[in-house]
Amino acid sequence: MGLPTILAAISTVATVAGAVSQKSASDKAAAKAQEAANFNADLIEKDVVLLQKQEKILNANAILREKVDRFRFAQMQGSVVNATAFSGFDIAQGTPMRVLRQNAREFEFDMAKNRFNDSVTRMQIAEAQEDAFLTAELTRMEGGASAGALRAQGRASLISGIGSAAQTAYNTNLFGSRGSGIS
Repeated sequence: MGLPTILAAISTVATVAGAVSQKSASDKAAAKAQEAANFNADLIEKDVVLLQKQEKILNANAILREKVDRFRFAQMQGSVVNATAFSGFDIAQGTPMRVLRQNAREFEFDMAKNRFNDSVTRMQIAEAQEDAFLTAELTRMEGGASAGALRAQGRASLISGIGSAAQTAYNTNLFGSRGSGIS
């Protein structure tokens, strides 16, 4: 075995080894890309948990606010009744009753407005939750696509390296005669 044959063999082995190494590196990079995407998606999904907690707090505050508002309204109405009665007016009819009814209508309107605003906030929270879920899913998909591209790049490098090594071996007649006249 002459020096050119030894050099051709070393070149062929080195080319295949390099291709295998590139394939391995691409596979590792693909795994890391998917891992990073999953990590980011998990972080995004934590936002969903925070939004769920925010919704629970909103609901608890709405219940408490309504109870406090109803208590304060009852106190205010009681003050109106006491002030009217103390002034000597008959509170069972006429203007004092109209004032009490008007106060009650305004109070119920304010309660309805609060419930509407709370429902809008709940819809915004639900939308943010859905957005976070979709963003997390998209992040995972992007990671999968990136990982797939890296794995494909590794396979291409491996195939190219093996092809190049085979061409070198053939051109240097490493494995015997060239045979059929293909050049």
